[in-house]
Amino acid sequence: MEVDSATEELQLQEDLEGLGRTLRVADVIRRRDLEFVSKPGELVESEFETGSLSAAARKAFALMLRKAGPDAGSDKTFTITKKELRGSHKGNERIQPVMDELLRVIVRIRTTTRKGKPAIMSQSLLASCVEEVSEDGLSVVEFEFSENFKRVIQRSDYYARVNLGVMLALQSRYSLTIYDLGCLIINRQNRTVRMSVEELRRRIGVPEGSLKNFAELRREVLAKSKAEIDQLADFTVDWEEIRGSGRGRPVQSVKMTFMPKDSSAQEEAARELDRPKVGRRARREGTTETLEALAPPLPPAKSREPRKAPLPRANRQLFPEGSLHFCGDNRLLAILGDFGGGWDKDLVAQAYREQMGARLEKLAGEALYKSFEGFCRGFVRVRGKA
Repeated sequence: MEVDSATEELQLQEDLEGLGRTLRVADVIRRRDLEFVSKPGELVESEFETGSLSAAARKAFALMLRKAGPDAGSDKTFTITKKELRGSHKGNERIQPVMDELLRVIVRIRTTTRKGKPAIMSQSLLASCVEEVSEDGLSVVEFEFSENFKRVIQRSDYYARVNLGVMLALQSRYSLTIYDLGCLIINRQNRTVRMSVEELRRRIGVPEGSLKNFAELRREVLAKSKAEIDQLADFTVDWEEIRGSGRGRPVQSVKMTFMPKDSSAQEEAARELDRPKVGRRARREGTTETLEALAPPLPPAKSREPRKAPLPRANRQLFPEGSLHFCGDNRLLAILGDFGGGWDKDLVAQAYREQMGARLEKLAGEALYKSFEGFCRGFVRVRGKA
C-alpha cells in the first residue's frame, strides 16, 4: 500500500515518558472523556491471515482497546462490563462468539523486531478471555491482549482517532475497515491511499472465494461502504480504478481518497447518528416515503363539540424566548446538563433557535424535549465538549 502523505503533528503532554503517540492520544481521550478510540495505525493497515473479523468483533475490540486506554501495552488483565461491550445490542448472547473470534482469527501486522528491523507479526489480538456466567449487564469480561499486539501498540507512533458513535452505527465490516483507514489519514496533507486489488481484498478481509470479480467488489464493498461512510462520518470517501493493459483492461489497483466535509454536512451527519437506525438505509438511498394519515370521520352533527382554542404560549411549554439561565424549565436545564457538553446554556439555545427557525413556534411538550436533546447531542458531537 502507498500512502502519499505524512502524519499531522498533534500537541500531546510531554510528561508521558515511554509511551508512543498512539498510547499518549489514548491518555488524552481518557482524561477528557472523549467519545473516541485511539487505534494503532499498524492495526488499521493489517491484513488477515486466516478468516476475517466480523463487524461485531471489530466493534468489540475497539471498545476493549478504549477501555484499556494508555495501559493497553502493559502486562495487565483488563475488565469491561457486558453492558459496555455489547454497545447498542440489548442481549449478551453474542459476546462469547465474538470473544472466541478475537482469540481465533490471525492478523498480519507490520511491525519491527526487538532489534528494530522491519517485520510482520502474525497472531490473534487477544491472549485470553474470561466471561462471567451471569447474564446481567453489570457482569464482566476479563481479557488480556496478546504479547505481540502489546509490543506493537507500545511502539506505535501513528494512529487513527476513531469516532465511537460512527463506528457503532456502521453495519458492514467492510465499511468499518475503510472508515478506520479514513480516520488514519484524514488529517494528513494528502489523503490518498493506493493499493492493488488483491491487497484491498486482504485488507478488508474478503473471504477466499467470495466476490471473485471486480464488478462484485465494486458493488458489494466499495459502493455500499461509501454510502454508509458518506452518510455518517465527518468525511467522504471516493475511489479511482486504475486499469492495466491487455484484453478487457482489468482493474489492477484502486486509489482511495478521503475528504473532510464542510461544517453543515458534518452537522447533518451528526443529526443522522442521533436518529433511529430504523429507516437509515431508506434515508440514505432517498427512498423514504411520507404517508399522510386520513382524517378521522366527523361525528354526527348533533354530537359535535366546539373546537378547542389552542393553548396560549405560556401554557404550551414552548422553547423559552429569553435566557435559559432564568427559564425555570428544569427538564430543559437537565437536558443541557446531561447532553450539552458544558457549553454555555444561551449559546446552545441560540444555535438551536437558528436551526429550528419557524418550526420552533409549533414544537411543544415531549416533542420539544426530544428535539432539543437530539440537537444537544449533535452539537457536542460536532464541536466536542467545552
